[in-house]
Amino acid sequence: MKSHDDSGGIPAGKGLSIMEDRDLQFALTTLIRESRHWASVHRGLELFYRARDLLKEHYHVDSGYFVYKKTAGWGTKSEQQFRVYAPWGILPGCEKVLQKEVDRQLLMSPNPLQHVSEDWLNILDVPRPVQKRWQTWGVQTGGSWLLYIGQDPVGLMVLRRRILKTDDGLLMSLVARQVSLVMELLRYRRAAEEASQQDPLTGVFNRRGAMMRIETLVRVRQAHDHWVFVLFDVNHFKEINDQRGHPEGDRVLKNVAQILSSDLREGDICGRWGGDEFVVLLKSPEALAPEIVARLKTKVATTLRNVSVSAGWAIWGVDGTSFDDVYHVADRRLYQDKKISSS
Repeated sequence: MKSHDDSGGIPAGKGLSIMEDRDLQFALTTLIRESRHWASVHRGLELFYRARDLLKEHYHVDSGYFVYKKTAGWGTKSEQQFRVYAPWGILPGCEKVLQKEVDRQLLMSPNPLQHVSEDWLNILDVPRPVQKRWQTWGVQTGGSWLLYIGQDPVGLMVLRRRILKTDDGLLMSLVARQVSLVMELLRYRRAAEEASQQDPLTGVFNRRGAMMRIETLVRVRQAHDHWVFVLFDVNHFKEINDQRGHPEGDRVLKNVAQILSSDLREGDICGRWGGDEFVVLLKSPEALAPEIVARLKTKVATTLRNVSVSAGWAIWGVDGTSFDDVYHVADRRLYQDKKISSS
């Protein structure tokens, strides 16, 4: 097996010494005491910082970092990559070097299982290129441990010491396991939270989920950013339900949601606002707003048989800077468009 952060392969540890029972008992007590609060964290990065503090303050691990591949969030289209997180000790100024090496090794072998030692190694046990780097940093021992969510390896805990101490490899495995358990808990929480924000029929955000993301965008929005806020309403939806049946009405809603969300970019929002009404928020120059709205309306009409939508839009930053103002303008334009559609 290989280490994940330095050039060249590193063999697994060979018969390293084991901590005495008394020292191991004390170390385990410390691990239980310090890690029992980890479950209260809300983000993986916060967990890595907690684990870093434990390793640094109680186990004499003066340097290290974590490698983790974030789970693609629901509604996120971009592919996630393994990244370096929370480096400490002699490594904080080396993030770019570390990330470059992580990328290089994963390019050679994308399986994290190929890049671990699962034990401490002293400087004499590692390949010459790694020895040179460790000598530059003053490292005497190092190792890497897998992080799991369920049965899936999702990252690494990479540790370095300036002292020659290799008798607590098992303890480091337990630390990695504790980190893994909390990571799994965070993923379950995230899945539950995302489920509460997803419309079960259409698969897009429900009103709560869309509103939460709109509020987030408003908080981070730059003064010069223009966002197009669009309300869509399915024309004659009551007649579709009455004449063709509710299963057909559900199919129409699912298809409309798929069409409205299919061309959105990373960061854009599509949600079911309620009933047959949908909301779309996307970043775009003000001048393109009418064209964007017209294109989406046309796409629905040409894709679905005997189905059309009305739309009303507003520009965040031009028609208003609060949600109520922007919604009022878009709703008024939606009403005007529905009158035209009805006539």
